[in-house]
Amino acid sequence: MRVEAERCNHQGFYIDRINRTEGYNMASFHIHDQYELYYEIEGTRRYFIEDGAYLVNAGDVVLINRNQIHKTSAINNDSNSRIVCNFDEHFLRELREAFPQVNFTELFQGDVKVLKLRVKDQSQVYHSLTRMMECFEDDTPESMAYCKMQLACLLLFLEVLRRKQRAEESRKVTNTLVDNIQSYISQHYAEPITLKGLAAQFYISPYYLSRLFKKTVNVSLVEYVNGVRIKAAQNLLESGEVKISDVAEKTGFATAAHFRRVFKEATGMNPQHYRKNVMEQKEQIK
Repeated sequence: MRVEAERCNHQGFYIDRINRTEGYNMASFHIHDQYELYYEIEGTRRYFIEDGAYLVNAGDVVLINRNQIHKTSAINNDSNSRIVCNFDEHFLRELREAFPQVNFTELFQGDVKVLKLRVKDQSQVYHSLTRMMECFEDDTPESMAYCKMQLACLLLFLEVLRRKQRAEESRKVTNTLVDNIQSYISQHYAEPITLKGLAAQFYISPYYLSRLFKKTVNVSLVEYVNGVRIKAAQNLLESGEVKISDVAEKTGFATAAHFRRVFKEATGMNPQHYRKNVMEQKEQIK
């Protein structure tokens, strides 16, 4: 149940808060050309980011880079409360120009996807996010300027914390067998992959593999394989070196139609639009 939600979208920035009294599972993976900060206020969630599954507890911050496929799901149908902030490259343009030596988005480039914060740091992060929400509601030039500066300060503050936290301290859910299966998929995604064939490869029953994978990663095997293939397709589309008609075959999709459907479901764009969008962004950067 959505108790509180305030979504704002203006000039490449959006922030909202949702309080849920019962568990909620995202229907499918999604992806966007924006950076995302996810702050868990209360409860515990499981977050899937590309090839990793993470436990996210109250006080944790999740870092989603641009164009990273991800989804979140409930644990034991528990309630939770969170704030999500998304912004694109253009939102901090003025600050980048004023401080060209500062990389405000370095935070999203490292291996750490979940920051575990101390209570004192949690208070500072929560305060920054709530102030941004309040200022954004005003929608005045002064409020927007304050919002941008508040976001920039928060990003720099979190980067300091990220550097202190080792990648192995992130709360990744691991299982040796599942890790090996994920590794196999990352190497063979362009080939036909079935539950039965994968189970035979690792000498386990399809039923056991299906249950173990779902329990550990919290997504089905089909969802995971599609996620890996979509990421590979993105890389090929962004390179501009492979014909769109060939991308489906090179990434393991049985048909071009199936590829287009899954790709659009995950990214919100068909492959042609996605490539065009990427090329336009590269031209703007030049």
